[in-house]
Amino acid sequence: EVTVSGKTEVTYAGKADSTNGNKWGGGNAITFSGSGDMNGMTATYTAVIGDGGQASSNTSETFASSSLMLDMGDMGTVGFDQGVGEFGVSTIDDKMPYAYEEIWTYTGASNGLRAAGGSNVLGYKNTFAGYTLSVELDPGHSDSATSTKGGSGDGGNTGGDTTQSGYNWALTGSPMDGMNVGIGAGKEENQIATLDDETYATGFVTYAVGGLTLGYQMSEGNGGTAAETSNNVEIYGASFAINDNLSISVNQMDNEFDKTAGTANVTEETNGIGISYTMGSASLRMLTAETD
Repeated sequence: EVTVSGKTEVTYAGKADSTNGNKWGGGNAITFSGSGDMNGMTATYTAVIGDGGQASSNTSETFASSSLMLDMGDMGTVGFDQGVGEFGVSTIDDKMPYAYEEIWTYTGASNGLRAAGGSNVLGYKNTFAGYTLSVELDPGHSDSATSTKGGSGDGGNTGGDTTQSGYNWALTGSPMDGMNVGIGAGKEENQIATLDDETYATGFVTYAVGGLTLGYQMSEGNGGTAAETSNNVEIYGASFAINDNLSISVNQMDNEFDKTAGTANVTEETNGIGISYTMGSASLRMLTAETD
């Protein structure tokens, strides 16, 4: 049996000093989920249909992501993921406290990580002594498509255009009340001669007391186009729940691009403020962010 849930939103977004056109937009998402016993284990299926609110194109209403998980109890959970982000580094790519979205979401900035993006990946996760290990194996995907959902018909896969493959992992836990910590790393091997292998790592800590949550995260990414840049990233911020309905957050991200010899490094700085006001099942949210 499968249950269905959904959400919809209307947005107003634009960029300063740009030709924006119509700033109004919208988005919808319908989630199908179901679980059942399979030989003493629990299988769980999730699929999301998402679109950008377009009313005139059937091609926009497609499966945006899906996953199939098998919970084996004390032996952990294995799964097949197509864009949900169930495993590995993608589960901790940015763990800072936000009242709305990550501050870099709409500015074109990057958090420095270079994971596969959940494109037909295999995963495993389990908890040991209060700490959760999550591992993602990327058998292969195309670097021109970060999330391949499969071809036409059953059994669709990434086919012969595979140019990258690799692995990544994340380890998270709570060493004390109010504190959460995590580390993760990974590698993507490039099969194109002009591209170097890509490696990345990250670590974070957050601490919550009362309505205040503080956070700090460091990440780095290396490789890709030969002789190009690598990244060293710091993200920090705070959120505060003013009451049960209203929250506000302030965040900053510094992304240092390590240039080649003879060229000075460049730091990309992103600042943002988020506000969220919840009224029952509805919410009004705002994000203002700037990248220099």
